[in-house]
Amino acid sequence: MVNKVLLVDDENNVLQAYTRVLRRRFTLDVALGGAEALALMAQSGPYAVVVSDMRMPGMDGVEFLSQVKERFPDSTRVMLTGNADQTTAMEAVNRGSIFRFLTKPCDSEVLAATLEAGIRQYELVTAEKQLLEQTLKGTLAMLVELLSILDPISFGRAQTMAALAEGVARDLAMPDPWVLGIASILSQIGILTVPDALVSKIHTGGFLNSNEREIANRVPEIGSNLLRHIPRLEAVAESILYMSKNFNGTGFPADHLKGPDIPLGGRILRVITDYLNLLAIKGEPKLALAEMEYRTAWYDLTVIRSLSRVIKSLEPQEAETQILEVSLKELRLGHLLGSDIQTATGLLLVPTGTRLNLIHLEKLRNFSRLGGIREPITVVASLHES
Repeated sequence: MVNKVLLVDDENNVLQAYTRVLRRRFTLDVALGGAEALALMAQSGPYAVVVSDMRMPGMDGVEFLSQVKERFPDSTRVMLTGNADQTTAMEAVNRGSIFRFLTKPCDSEVLAATLEAGIRQYELVTAEKQLLEQTLKGTLAMLVELLSILDPISFGRAQTMAALAEGVARDLAMPDPWVLGIASILSQIGILTVPDALVSKIHTGGFLNSNEREIANRVPEIGSNLLRHIPRLEAVAESILYMSKNFNGTGFPADHLKGPDIPLGGRILRVITDYLNLLAIKGEPKLALAEMEYRTAWYDLTVIRSLSRVIKSLEPQEAETQILEVSLKELRLGHLLGSDIQTATGLLLVPTGTRLNLIHLEKLRNFSRLGGIREPITVVASLHES
């Protein structure tokens, strides 16, 4: 991806002058003022470096770059002004975390060198962030794959939840959508503290007495508490804590938050969890979503409509897929299950909708050796798979 630079000033002739000097060395966009620049960043970003004039009507450079810091924190921020007083410089650095502070008129080579340094800084920040996200997600995904052996119903659908949650987070322009993927994967970790007999009743929809309901309702809180003190997982813990909270403020946790004040991550997980439960009953996404839209006291309609868009974008074309019945020996990494895999005695091993990985295959082979599994196995495959 080409690293782009955004130049912001309230004088068009200044922007044109910069463009003439720098366009051969950098990929440039320009914006007249802060409001236009923020709209451009939302539509055409990301930008590696943002250079802003200080003195602009309506929104000055300090206010503009402080908003850039909040909304697009990875972009390197540079202040360019004719007013070189110390107070302005300090305010700009403190509020906008300015990478460099240059004075006008600025020599073209100095500005070019600053842009090159800013691009390098952006590459370092984004590369480190990407490495951390991939490492963290990969480690947690492996953890949940292992946990799915203990409780395949609770953890088996983590892949589906994560894909939908990240999709909705991106659709709603939520910062760090990977957080919702991890929150989906770990949302049921609290169930490991629940007695096996109660877990079975929860999964089968059995009657729960008051003590059992209290334990079941506290599963998100337990999971949140387990994760809260792990660095970089604070937002994950918050999302899990509020995943049982109704949009009207009822439900758990019993605090004063309601409506849009409930953390967006919690509202997203609330919708996706119930959608998957309803999908298992209704059988069709449209029917499940239609029923949820009537429950305005429970769900954020903005999230439901976003989920609908994400589901449509993820739906494979019917002409591109086929349903196959295969034997255990024919199962491959990446196969998507079209039905549950059970032992010969009916014990659930891997639930519908799981995309098989190495741990699943090893687990199935071991169970096959000990007592056998029910075959054939239904998988959803592309027409290119045999």
